[in-house]
Parts: sequence; C-alpha cells; structure tokens
Amino acid sequence: MNSSMARSVGFSRLIGFCSSKKSFFGRSVGVCSPKNSCNGLRPNGFRPPLISVGFRPSMNSSSLILCPNGGSSTFATATHTEEIIARRSVQLPWLMLQPPESTSVYKFYRLSKNDVKVVAVESSDQDPSDSYSHFLGSPFVGWMAYIRRKDCQFFLFNPLSGEKIILPSVETLPFHKGIIRNELSGSVESYAPYYSGDGSPMSPQMFSKCILEDVVLSSSPMDDDCIAVITYGSPPKLAFCRIRHGHPNSSCWILLDSPFKKCFQIVYHSVKKLFYTLSWNDELEAWDLHSDPIKRFHFHEDQTRVLKTARYPIKKVGRFKRSIDSIYWVDKSFLVYDHQSQELFLVIRFVLHSLDFQYVHCVPHIRPDSLPHKTLGFEVFKFDFINDDNDHHLVKLPLLEDIGDRAIFVDKRRAFALSTTQFPELRSGSIYFADIKYEWKYNFGGHDMGICNYVDDRIIHQIPFPSHTWFIPDVDVDF
Repeated sequence: MNSSMARSVGFSRLIGFCSSKKSFFGRSVGVCSPKNSCNGLRPNGFRPPLISVGFRPSMNSSSLILCPNGGSSTFATATHTEEIIARRSVQLPWLMLQPPESTSVYKFYRLSKNDVKVVAVESSDQDPSDSYSHFLGSPFVGWMAYIRRKDCQFFLFNPLSGEKIILPSVETLPFHKGIIRNELSGSVESYAPYYSGDGSPMSPQMFSKCILEDVVLSSSPMDDDCIAVITYGSPPKLAFCRIRHGHPNSSCWILLDSPFKKCFQIVYHSVKKLFYTLSWNDELEAWDLHSDPIKRFHFHEDQTRVLKTARYPIKKVGRFKRSIDSIYWVDKSFLVYDHQSQELFLVIRFVLHSLDFQYVHCVPHIRPDSLPHKTLGFEVFKFDFINDDNDHHLVKLPLLEDIGDRAIFVDKRRAFALSTTQFPELRSGSIYFADIKYEWKYNFGGHDMGICNYVDDRIIHQIPFPSHTWFIPDVDVDF
C-alpha cells in the first residue's frame, strides 16, 4: 500500500456516559455511569458536565436543544417524527469536549440527550491524543483531522471506529527551503520555512502548528472519489489531493494557483461538485477539481455591497454601549452549504473584543468582575448566483431577515446547516455556536457558547459546556 495514503484500522468502545436524570427549576442534575467515565476536570476547574444551569423550568432533560414550539419536547413517540429520524442520512451534532491528553478517551456532549458520551479508542497505531497531535477540526461526518507533532504526519481519524487514514506528507508542500534529517534514523529534525525572517530552522513540534490551517473533504475519505482541500502556510494558500490508493494525485499535494492569498474558508457543494473558497479580502472563488484540467471560477458581486465592505453591527453594539465610550468588535465570516436546499450562505459572527481600548483577555471564572469576549449576534446572507451572456460570474448577497426551517451550527473553523424538517429536535431559525476563542490547553474561554434566535437577534440560551468544535457522528453509530 502507498505509504502516503496508508490506512490503519482499530476499534472504539463506549466506556460510559454522563446523562441528565432529573431536571427542576431550570437545573439538570447529571448522573455518571458506569464508573470512571467522567473523572477528568474541566479546564476551569469544574468536573465534566454533570450540572447544567440556566434553562427554562418547563423544559425536560431531553429537550435542551430547544424545540420550535418554545419548550415542549419533540422527542415524543409520534410515529411521524420517528420515521423522519429513521430516514435521515446524518445524526445530530455533538460538541467535542476537552480532548485526551495522554489517553485515548474522547468525550462528546450531546445536546439532544443532555449527556456526555465517553468513547475509548483502541487502535493498532499511536492514538491522536492532544499531547501527540495538533487538532485541525472535523472536515467531514465522523472524521477528525490531526497533524502529529513529532514528525508532522498529517492524518484523518475516526474516533468512533478507530480508523486512521494517512494523508500525503507536508514535505510535498512548497513551504520550506529545506529539511534536516537525522543521519542514522532518517527522521526529520527540523524544517526551514520560507517566512522565517532570520532563517532559523523550526522543530517538527513548532512546524506542526503553522504548516496547516484547515482541511475540507468532498465526501467520506473511504470513498474512491474523495478529494481533500487544505489551506497551508503563511499567508494561507490552497492545495488538494485525491484520497485514493494508486491515483497519481494521492501521493502528494497539488497546488491551486489563485491570484488571491490568505484563503481562510472552504466549503464543498455536493451537487455542483465545486469547492468554494473565500479569501481574507472577500474574494469568492470556486474550483472544479473533478475535471481535467482543473477549472477555476471567480465571482464578482453585483449591486449588493457585502463583500469587501466594512461591517458595522450598530444595532448589536447599541445593546451593550450604555455609558461606555468605545466598543470594539471583531467579525468572522463563514461559508455555509445547506445540503437539503443546495444553497450557499455567508454567515458573519460579531464578537465583542474590547472596551475603551482595553482588550478583553479574561474569562468569567477567573475575573468575574470583568467583561469577557462575547458574541453580539449574527448576519446571514444568501448567495444568489447569476450567469450572464458575457460568461461573467456574478453573485448577489441579500441579507436574510429569517433563515427559515434550518438551524446553523458555527464553531472555530467552519459552519454548516441542518434542516429542522429533517431534524425536528432542533429549534428552527436558530444558530448554535461554540466558542471560537476557547483554548482548553491554556484554560481560556469556553463561556461564549449558546443558541441565537436569528429573527429576534438575541441569545436565547447558553450552552454550559466548553468547546470550540462541532462533530457529526457516523449515521450508523448507535451506542
């Protein structure tokens, strides 16, 4: 088997779970079963999510995801709902909690069940625990991406099946001037990146933190036609490979030649079979990587002025201004593809950043008297693509007043949409967001998580369990 696309198979087993067994006056008291399934600590010093506070008294423990009817559970035994759930192609998202440090035990919080799944991974290869590998998010249903710190091995990992797929070596990327190897073992001792000002080499541990930014897959990596697209380097550029043993493009990364640098968002349109990318200066491109030669499309905005325009959330900031002279925020854009409607959206998240030139670098449990970073709200735009007779690629971005029968999930790296018709457990017209600034290693953040009612433009509930990543499990996994 090609060493650059090797696969190893292990298996996972469920150790136990923490679940809500009783709810009263807005508080859910958790019970852990069986033993040792939740004996770790949260980054802020608390135990794992056994207690959740702040939900409506009328809600039962199984409806924390907030149903469209305002609180009554849609996990009812209605035949119609059960049929919908049985037919859907993906499961409800889980929140990935603090990753393993020296063991291969993964913890996921399930909003729909209000419990914590604890999965032990037993693999034939070294586990991708946080002490060994740098986490790069979840690029596709059931899969996570990592780069190993000791040798910069880039791989995909399924924590529920234990399967691992090694991707082409980062050494095939033009991001370094040279590699220093050990004369005896041949292992890499240091890299010399192009952007290093003084020309000093970097250890694999340091290089693993800066070489890769993100990865997105066109389909399951088990499929023969799966394509992986990455952003790498500084500033971030694009490259791709085909995850197929024996294919000419499966042993190395192929660069995508774009005039626009600093690409930070990638999403795959499964119907058009295009990868859409967005650069830091709001240049929208699409890539047809299934064709030979590769086709690139560049889109220009027509009439609407959303891209390349400074964004001012005046209404959102006004709610917090009061007597404060200056409020500063940051905004982050996400490309979102709705698989059911086959539509593409631009979601902008506004986060409070500083007050009166005082930067917010605190969290509530450390400094309860201070104001930490906080999500102000969201704006959602729909991409209306226009193809005129001159073969120009135009697009309009109208602002949506309502996101309809869908729920949008936003985390640190990406966002996705699910139909609330297909998932009646979800609250229609809401945005479920994780903390994009959460750093479990440094005990920072984890509080800016919740559910936003988009029409009312307000945060209706907080999610009390710290995380920066949503994870969608395989549809056939049922613990």
